[in-house]
Amino acid sequence: MMTGGFPAPRRRGMLVVISSPSGAGKTTLAHMLAEAQKLVFSVSYTTRTARPGERDGVDYKFVSDDEFSRMVDNKEFAEHATVHGNQYGTAIHTVNRALEDGTDYLFDIDWQGGKQIRNQWPDESVLIFILPPSIAELERRLRRRATESAEAIARRLAGAKRELEHYGEYDYLVVNDNLDRAFQQLNAIVEANRCSRGRQAHLAEELLTEGSAGGPGATVMPLVPASHD
Repeated sequence: MMTGGFPAPRRRGMLVVISSPSGAGKTTLAHMLAEAQKLVFSVSYTTRTARPGERDGVDYKFVSDDEFSRMVDNKEFAEHATVHGNQYGTAIHTVNRALEDGTDYLFDIDWQGGKQIRNQWPDESVLIFILPPSIAELERRLRRRATESAEAIARRLAGAKRELEHYGEYDYLVVNDNLDRAFQQLNAIVEANRCSRGRQAHLAEELLTEGSAGGPGATVMPLVPASHD
């Protein structure tokens, strides 16, 4: 759209980051949120082995350690981190394209990745941390997966407490004690941030431009002869 002979200001994309300790339910909530809010899901690169049901290029892009290291050396990642002995990263070109196109992007990443996203794009990022209702419930959920050994679960629980120490780096905290309620809260956070002044200022500026003298949509008041009564 053109206003006053100039292109209208364009809305920048929003980067929604969801993090949590393993087992707190962030991946389930992230997929629900992406579908409800029409967010583009960031597909991370990882060096870990695919779990049953995961698809390459859909859930993750599975690469070798050598390929991942090559991408790090070439500075191809917007963020990358080592989590539970495996490496994860998001390609920087996909983030830049989303921001320029006005696309809202969703990241399911840990606190290290969230910190890197915030450092690079402080005005475009919204960080949400999913909390488990308790450590005991977190352990129960991890054991219910039945995909890891007791030693691996113990490591994840120890790591969960270290991850929880970073809650203060996030804008919002959502307790996942009830999936539907947590989902409703995530929806409300996204809707509120889409209406923030920073993300809607381009609309106000467009209105101001339309109402300027001589510009398209300018209001012209009719001349009224002065009364001589």
